[in-house]
Amino acid sequence: MLDVFSAEFRSLTFLRLPDLAALRMTGPGQGSCKLAVIDERQLKGMSGLKELAAQSRADMLALAYSSAPPARDLLAGLTGSATLPRIGLFPLNVQIEVLTSVMRLLLCGEVFYPERLMREFLASQGAAPDTTAAGGPAPPVDEESQQLGRSLTPREWQVLTLLAEGKQNKIVAAELGLSEHTVKLHIHHLIGKLGVSNRTGAAIWYLAQVEAGQADPP
Repeated sequence: MLDVFSAEFRSLTFLRLPDLAALRMTGPGQGSCKLAVIDERQLKGMSGLKELAAQSRADMLALAYSSAPPARDLLAGLTGSATLPRIGLFPLNVQIEVLTSVMRLLLCGEVFYPERLMREFLASQGAAPDTTAAGGPAPPVDEESQQLGRSLTPREWQVLTLLAEGKQNKIVAAELGLSEHTVKLHIHHLIGKLGVSNRTGAAIWYLAQVEAGQADPP
C-alpha cells in the first residue's frame, strides 16, 4: 500500500513507523508530519487515541479500520469533544482506488467519514444528519441518489471521478482532452445538480456512491 501511495503522491514521503512511540517523537527536528494513519490494532480503545492525539505532532490523525465497531467507537468518542485534533477515518475494506481518493481528501485537510457509517451512527444517537457539513447536504445512498447520478452526463461523471481523486482542473483537462474552461463549466454544472456547494462536497458525494456500489455512469 505504501508503494501505491508513494507512486501516486510523489512529492510526499510515506513511512511505516514501528510503533506509536515513534509517532509521538515526530516534531521539530524530526521533520513535519502532515497526516498520521493509525492502525486500530495498535490502540487501546478511545482512551489510547485521545492520549495519542494529545501527544502527537501530526497535523491530522486518521484511524485505519477493517470493521465497523472501531469506527463507531471513534465517532462516539468525538461527539461533544472539543479537545481532540482533526481525526478522520481510513477504511481498509474498500478498493485501492477509493482508498487513494480518501488519502487525497485527508492530505487536503478534509476529515473523511464514510457516509453510510455516519448515517448509521446518527440514527443510533437519535440525531438527524448534519446537512451543512462537507460542503453541502449529506449525500443519500438510495433512489434519490440514483436519480442524482442519472442527472449527470457521461462527461460530468468523468470529471467527477477525476475530481474525487484530488486532481487539479488543468490535470483533468489534460487527461480528458478538454480546455480548462470547459472543465470548470462541467464542475459548475455537476455541483449544481448534486446540490453541494463546492468540489469537496462533490468528491465526498462520489465516494459515498462508490462505497454504496452506486457510482455507475449512465
